[in-house]
Amino acid sequence: MNIKSLLLGSAAALAVVSGAQAADAIVAAEPEPVEYVRVCDAYGTGYFYIPGTETCLKINGYIRFQVNVGEDVGGDSDWDAKTRGQVQFTAKSDTEYGPLTGVIVMQFNADNAT
Repeated sequence: MNIKSLLLGSAAALAVVSGAQAADAIVAAEPEPVEYVRVCDAYGTGYFYIPGTETCLKINGYIRFQVNVGEDVGGDSDWDAKTRGQVQFTAKSDTEYGPLTGVIVMQFNADNAT
């Protein structure tokens, strides 16, 4: 009986010690994922919320490249290349008087003849 009680006592002591160690362990919580881009569907497609605000922003634009070839097209040359690029920023936000819209359009033109 002594061996049996010794084994049971040591098993109980081991369970208490291992349980205390598990309770003392520090578990780091997983950080919540950050949502960098939230889609804003209140004003149509292509808008997203500016982080930290309730303002929606849409960025769009285009690039155009054109080459003309012929006699004296570019003044003293037989070819001419033109480039145009445009970027448009549209911001929209709701106010008590209705939606407030701000637009910035930047257009750049280049021509090798000028």
